[in-house]
Amino acid sequence: MDPVRSSADWKLQFLREFAAFLERWQQSGQPGLTRETFLAMRQTCLSLADCASYLLDMLGFSYVLLGHLQSDPIEARFGWLRQLSGANYLISMKQVLDSDRKIRAVSLLKFSGLSLQEIDEAVTTTKATAEDPVADNIAEALTDDHWPSSNDTAIVYYVSGAIARSIVRCNKCDHCREVLIANDELQPIELDQSMPYSVTTFFDDINRGGLTRPSEYTFMTAVQCWRIFSMIKSSATLSSQFLSATEHRSLFSAIVDRAVGNDQTPLVEDNYCFNGHDVKLMIVKRLFNCLAKNLVRELSNSTTQHQPDQTSRKRKIAKLISATTQ
Repeated sequence: MDPVRSSADWKLQFLREFAAFLERWQQSGQPGLTRETFLAMRQTCLSLADCASYLLDMLGFSYVLLGHLQSDPIEARFGWLRQLSGANYLISMKQVLDSDRKIRAVSLLKFSGLSLQEIDEAVTTTKATAEDPVADNIAEALTDDHWPSSNDTAIVYYVSGAIARSIVRCNKCDHCREVLIANDELQPIELDQSMPYSVTTFFDDINRGGLTRPSEYTFMTAVQCWRIFSMIKSSATLSSQFLSATEHRSLFSAIVDRAVGNDQTPLVEDNYCFNGHDVKLMIVKRLFNCLAKNLVRELSNSTTQHQPDQTSRKRKIAKLISATTQ
């Protein structure tokens, strides 16, 4: 910690003598450090001494702080990048660039004088302004001809229960629990005028006491989200508009806000609990994650099936057949 003010400083001489001692220790053959550690320590000591002498004599520095000539800040930066990339040790170049932009943005907060809430409000306003035209166009183009089948409603009921449980476990809000989770069995619901559904049959068959039964509000919100997503996916024009946009989850939430509430779609009310949590938004975001994951899997499978990999498949089948006959 004491600054080095001259190339003849005793601290630099000590580093050179310590490097010579390490060399004698290694050549003696006595038990000690590994060959790599000996080499690294000698190079560190000699590099510090020579670098300090060069800065003082050649560049005219008044003093040198040897504690700053180390790789700890670099290692700390790489550790920060890895944590922002999901705590993965091996990260890609894209993750490094994305994480570095996040670090720069956070670092600017120290000098901007803005709070995180103010920045979040500004970003939300900007996103909403960019999403409004796309959300309006898609919401106006939606029709009323996509109602789930009995099998689909059973799956939606099961998934909506899992979503309700996830929300309650995250925010630990008793009022959200009252809104999202049903204490008694949900009665059969008529989703349209011609086709009544008993949505609890599949749920009751697989429930062994550990599943969460969603409320009617949770289930109806999930059904409307499923309908809107199905309409977008079934239309090539709407799919192109939706996929070409950015912030797909926020865009989908904006479309739901516009579509759920018109004359054709039943209105889902009471979107906030007594603690101010936006219950509908939390349901929409979690359900969109599930639906989008399935859509990505379908697109990946369709792309894979069109690739010319029949030769590799035949080679694998022939290899397996030969292995079983031997």
